[in-house]
Amino acid sequence: MKRLLSLLAALCLTAAADAAWEPGEPVTTYWFGPGFPGRYGMPLTDFWAEQLRDGGFNTVWASTPEELDIAARHGLRAIYSIDPATEWAKVDLDDPAQKEALAERINRVKNHPALYVYGHYDEAAADLFASLARVKEFIHELDPDHPCWHNLLPTYASHAQLGVGGKESEPMRMGFGSDRIASYWEYVRLFCDIYQPEFITYDHYQFKTNGDARNYFLNLGIIRQNAAARGVPFWNGLQACTWTPALLASPRSPRIPDVDEMRYLAHTTAAYGADGLYWYVYSCKDHYGMIAATNGVVGAKYEGVREINREFIAFSRILRGLRFKGAYMQGVHAPGTTPYGDQAIVSLSPETPYSEVAENARHADTTLVTRFADADGRPYLMVVNCDYAKARVVHVNAPSAAERFDPQTGTWVAAGDEFDLALPRGGGVLLRLFTFPCTLRSSKPL
Repeated sequence: MKRLLSLLAALCLTAAADAAWEPGEPVTTYWFGPGFPGRYGMPLTDFWAEQLRDGGFNTVWASTPEELDIAARHGLRAIYSIDPATEWAKVDLDDPAQKEALAERINRVKNHPALYVYGHYDEAAADLFASLARVKEFIHELDPDHPCWHNLLPTYASHAQLGVGGKESEPMRMGFGSDRIASYWEYVRLFCDIYQPEFITYDHYQFKTNGDARNYFLNLGIIRQNAAARGVPFWNGLQACTWTPALLASPRSPRIPDVDEMRYLAHTTAAYGADGLYWYVYSCKDHYGMIAATNGVVGAKYEGVREINREFIAFSRILRGLRFKGAYMQGVHAPGTTPYGDQAIVSLSPETPYSEVAENARHADTTLVTRFADADGRPYLMVVNCDYAKARVVHVNAPSAAERFDPQTGTWVAAGDEFDLALPRGGGVLLRLFTFPCTLRSSKPL
C-alpha cells in the first residue's frame, strides 16, 4: 500500500512538473535541516522526509538527485540547492568551469518531479543583485519552469549589509525613527527591478532576549506591498530557535520562542496574505530550542508546529487569492499598520487604549485585523490576537450574517450577526462578512 501511495504521489508531482512553474499549495518549509547544503545541512533520508511530512511541512531541501527521489517518494516538493557545498551560490559565469558545472547540475535535475525551486542566495547586498540576476537568467535559459529563491535581509539590517544608504545618523525620514527604513524600501525596490523575482522572501527575527523588535509588521507590509506590485507571491522567514548560547547572550540576542509565539508569527503572516513560510531552523548544530534535535528526537514544539503549519496552509489557500485592503490595529499600534478607526471600514470599540508600541515591548491586549475582498467585493477579515502571552475573547456585532472559517475542516460555518471569537495566544480567526460596518468590542479574558 505504501509503495502504491508513493507511486501516486510521484505521478502527481510529475504532472505538475510538465507545466511552467506555478506556486501550487502554500509553502511550509525551513532553513537549515535535512537536505540543506553545506556545513549546516544533513542528508535528507526517508526518516527525515516522513517526519517533516507528518509535521505539516510540504516542501523540503535537497542537495543531490537522490534526495529529490526521496522527496518524491514522500509526496514532497523540494528546494534544490544550486551549490551542494555552500549555504548560497555566487557563481562566476565568466569562469568556464563554474558555468559548465552549474549547467550540468541544472540539466541533471530540471525535469525531476519533486523539483519546486532552486535555492540560490541568502541576504545579498544590493550591489550583488546584477551578478545574481545574471546567474538566474542563465538558469532560466536551461530551465524556464523553475524559479530561483533569493532571500532578502530584514528592516534591521545595516546600511553596509543592505548596500544602500549612508551614515546611520542621517536625518529621520518616512516618519519612522531610523533612516535605514528609507534605505530598506530602496533595497527591496532594487531587488525587484534588477533580480526580477518570481516570488519574494525575507526573514525578520523579532524575538530578542530583552523583548520584541518593533518593526516586524512594517517589514511584513513592505514585502507584501512590493510582492503585490509585481503580482508575485511572498514568503516570510519565522524564528523558531536561537543561535546564541545562553552564556554568551546579550539583551539583543535572539531568544527561543515558544509555540504560542510561533503561532503569532505564522497567523500574522497568513493575515497579510503570504503564500509561504519557512522556519529558522528545523534542525541544525550550534542552534538551540529547535523544532527537532539533530538526532531526530522531537517534542512539544514539533507537535505545536504541526498544527500551526496546517492552519497556515488552510488560511493562506483563501487569503492569498484575495485583494488586500489594509492592516489595522486596536490597542498597541505598530509601525506599518493603521490605528483602528473609521478608515478601517469596520468599526471597533476598543477597551485597550491606543498607544505606540515601544521598543522591546510585546503587543499586549492588541488585535490585528487585516481586510481583504474577493472579485465580487465580498469582505474577509483575519482577526489575530497579537498578545501571545494571553488568550482573549473578541466580541463581534455585525450588521448581517457572518461566517467563520474552520481551518481544521476547510469549511465555512455560520456565525450569526453577534458572537464571541475565542482567540488563543497569538492565534487568529478568519471571517467572511456580507455587509459593512460591523463592531468588534475587545477584549475579555477567557
